[in-house]
Amino acid sequence: MTIDLLLQQWPALLCGAVAGILLTALLAWLLFCLQQKKWQLNVADQLEDSIQQRTLELQITLTELADKNKQLEQQNTRDALTGIRNRAFFDQKMNAEIKRSRRERSTLGLLMIDIDHFKSINDNHGHLVGDLVIKEVASRLQQELKRSTDHLCRYGGEEFAIILPNTDIEGAMQLAEQLRLCLTASPVQHEELELSISASIGCYAAVAEISSISVDYIQAADIALYQAKNEGRNKVICSTLSQ
Repeated sequence: MTIDLLLQQWPALLCGAVAGILLTALLAWLLFCLQQKKWQLNVADQLEDSIQQRTLELQITLTELADKNKQLEQQNTRDALTGIRNRAFFDQKMNAEIKRSRRERSTLGLLMIDIDHFKSINDNHGHLVGDLVIKEVASRLQQELKRSTDHLCRYGGEEFAIILPNTDIEGAMQLAEQLRLCLTASPVQHEELELSISASIGCYAAVAEISSISVDYIQAADIALYQAKNEGRNKVICSTLSQ
């Protein structure tokens, strides 16, 4: 190619070279964009997988925490000896049921139950036998309760309490007599020992008023309980107190 011909064609050659460079650059840019998009998708997938994994781990942790809290609550409201509800639960439940009684104008019943001659059992046969009697009494009382809304609690020592929502005094006394008969039906057995057991029971039932508190119900049922003891034990007495 002569110099003159080269001079004539150099603009076309230059345009071709520039076009080639531009095309190469465009292809390189497109490739970079595709790789960038692929990287972003991979990152997004990894992030989504990580979020799902963390969410699952959090759900498992929350479930385990809820279970532990439930177990802890059960431990805090269960009597260690008998497995029934304890005094702490009784106090909380009574306050709640009094509010319900006041709100719904429904009758709330309460039974206070005391094992007769329990001190004599402890003194004559020891605390292990005394504990056995308490456990047996709790078991028999619990078996007689048919409604899930009725709550048997160990109030303290050899004394029990039963919260009876939506129960009038006639219903409370009927259940109390049933419980009394259940306890006397058969003796508690331990090795060669057979112990006849009985209980005195005080009943109270009323619709909660604005000023009503749990102490009102407890005192009323307790008065009836001690009257039953003073009259010879193994009795059911209804409180005549009114709020």
